[in-house]
Amino acid sequence: MRHTTLSRSIASAPVIQPWDYVAMRRNAAGLSIEQVAQALGGRAYERHLRMMETPGMRLQIVADLNVALPFSEDVYRQLADLPPHQHPKLCLRCGWDERTDVPDHNDSLTSWSREDDAICTRCEQQAAA
Repeated sequence: MRHTTLSRSIASAPVIQPWDYVAMRRNAAGLSIEQVAQALGGRAYERHLRMMETPGMRLQIVADLNVALPFSEDVYRQLADLPPHQHPKLCLRCGWDERTDVPDHNDSLTSWSREDDAICTRCEQQAAA
């Protein structure tokens, strides 16, 4: 058994924190904090969203961002509450996870890239455009 290979692969995988996930999903939707807050009900949500994207903040109650953009509260909770080796696999560019149905740029459902398994097909297609 080659423990060094295993530990190298774990160490080399970047850890996506919950605040990164929120910003990645918002940016992938092409929305500003203000636009998401407006979709959620107004300026009162801006502070909450800024807190969600603040490094080090792990909120117990999160706004229902899925109203405005593809977002999984389950993924957020896993990133906030579990150790990194138990985090779900996410696209390193947009934060997509395989349980979230999002169309890619070819009108198919997003999946993992065959060229680079660290990113999704949507990000791969966007980079190629």
